[in-house]
Amino acid sequence: MDDMTDLDALVPPHEPAEDTLAFAGKAALSLVPVVGPLAAETLAHALETRQAERQHEFNVAIAQALTDAISRLDEAATIEDIVGSDEFIAAVTRAQRAAAETASHHKRQRLAAAVANGGSWAPFSASEREQFTRLVDEFDELHVWLLHYFADPTGWLQSRDLYAQHANLMMGGIDGPLGTALGVPQNVWRGPVGQAASDLDRTGLASIPLTTMMTPQGVFAPRTSEKGRRFLAFINEPDSLSANPPASL
Repeated sequence: MDDMTDLDALVPPHEPAEDTLAFAGKAALSLVPVVGPLAAETLAHALETRQAERQHEFNVAIAQALTDAISRLDEAATIEDIVGSDEFIAAVTRAQRAAAETASHHKRQRLAAAVANGGSWAPFSASEREQFTRLVDEFDELHVWLLHYFADPTGWLQSRDLYAQHANLMMGGIDGPLGTALGVPQNVWRGPVGQAASDLDRTGLASIPLTTMMTPQGVFAPRTSEKGRRFLAFINEPDSLSANPPASL
């Protein structure tokens, strides 16, 4: 097989359950309200169909992420060696459980990237792979966005014409520009951001002092650590300047 083949093309297509038409006919012919056994049957069928569809989508995401990862490897690594390894099977099994438990499309994409970068073929140490894989499951959109924003606060704000309003700052904290970036009142973001910042500090991915007064140089200084940048690379995140804040907190 050509190593550059798009693996997602090899994932079998999702097919609805064979009893779909029979089930639909049964429901349509029934003259009784959808209650009792029929309601339970309807719900079970809907859940099974949607679960199968989501599983297929996740398999495609893994294939796409692995294709991308292999294309960036310096050393030759065959697709057959990777997908046939115990590391890959273990990573897929772990990620599938987490993917089934989240409604977030973005999180499933990150879980797929963790599978693609979760083995010895990837340019990450064993300890990084283990910790980063766990954090992909634990972290939400806010954690990831904070890593993006604090990789380059000045650049992020400038890219959205939000920097000028803070340019003449003499002394202050990082909470002012951060609130502008989030676009919501402080009483909305303070709690969730405080918890996420604590998580990032605990794991060594960033240091975000929300209550410290400092000069403008400190206010706009990058706060994402090198380890945090490697975590973003592990989950195949796009350029940090293009990362938008969470739609809700």
